[in-house]
Amino acid sequence: MRMGRGKLCGIILAVALAAGFSVSASSITSIQKEKTQTEQELSELQEEISELEEQKSEISEEISSLNDELTETMLNIAVLESDLEDKEVEIEEAQEDYEEAKATEDKHYESMKVRIQYLYEAGQESYLEMLLTSDSIAELLNKVDYAEEIQEYDRSLLDEYKEAKETVIALQEQLEEEKTELLEMEEQLEEEQSSLETMIAQKESEIEDFDSQLSEAQTKASEYQQKIKEQAAQIKKLQEAQKAASASSSSSSSSSSSSSSSTATVSGGTGLGASIAAFGLKYVGYPYVAGGNSLTNGTDCSGFVHLVYANFGISVPRQSESLAYGGTAVSDADKLPGDVICYYGHVGIYIGNNQIVHASTEKTGIKVSNMYYRTVRCIRRYW
Repeated sequence: MRMGRGKLCGIILAVALAAGFSVSASSITSIQKEKTQTEQELSELQEEISELEEQKSEISEEISSLNDELTETMLNIAVLESDLEDKEVEIEEAQEDYEEAKATEDKHYESMKVRIQYLYEAGQESYLEMLLTSDSIAELLNKVDYAEEIQEYDRSLLDEYKEAKETVIALQEQLEEEKTELLEMEEQLEEEQSSLETMIAQKESEIEDFDSQLSEAQTKASEYQQKIKEQAAQIKKLQEAQKAASASSSSSSSSSSSSSSSTATVSGGTGLGASIAAFGLKYVGYPYVAGGNSLTNGTDCSGFVHLVYANFGISVPRQSESLAYGGTAVSDADKLPGDVICYYGHVGIYIGNNQIVHASTEKTGIKVSNMYYRTVRCIRRYW
């Protein structure tokens, strides 16, 4: 019995589409693995960038603190320099006072020497003259007393001038000592200033190094993001080709058509994972409610996964973002019914045959979909 040409062509087309579908699925798995690896590398790089930024921030705070210390030190130096200028003026004034006191002392000393010399040379003649020229004993005594008072006054005045000069000398010594102390303090502050400036320069060098590392890391992160974008585009393209091949295969085979219209079931798994997937399928058709926590009255995508797993005593995160980081990572090739399929901002439960059951949207509720209907972020296993 000869087979019709049209029927033969249909069989050949179906076989070709099936082969293409298999190649497409294999390519998607391979690229998805690469994409998952790239996302992991990007995540690690972003952590590194965060650490670098934190370290840079800490050093910036240290620089700010050091700058405050440097400002205070420079202010202290400026005040100290002003004090030194004032001290120099005081020393100059004290020197002038000393010169004046010394000149006065010298002048009085010379005058006193003349009077002493005169009295010494005159001797008894002076007292004889006073006796002969005095009109009375009282006048004579007054003249003798007066001469002695002049001598006593000279000695007293000379002592005062000496004391004034010594006071000025003591002041000079004190001022010089204070100046030396101020100079020592200035030297210490200048050393402190130099040390602070060196530390600030080192910290600023570290900041530049962090800036360089951050720039390099951010450039690399941009490359990773671009790579992820390209990988996602490749996966999407292959998924569309796979979907088209699947549709063509279904239209060329009546058995495929009837199979696709039947109720979805768990495929390719056993044990706990299969039970989780089968339990999730029981709620197909129930409503989607954002933030809801009831499998029958309504829940959202992460709530659906959370509630299904809770039925088996397994605690999983309530948020879709957290679900993408928990459990154990599973490759696309090793996925089994019961695994959580994670997308960006969405999750579902794998039931086999590249299908998921998930709380999709308010319009469609809980439903079964092709797992590649959007870019897969990662696959996590919690059972």
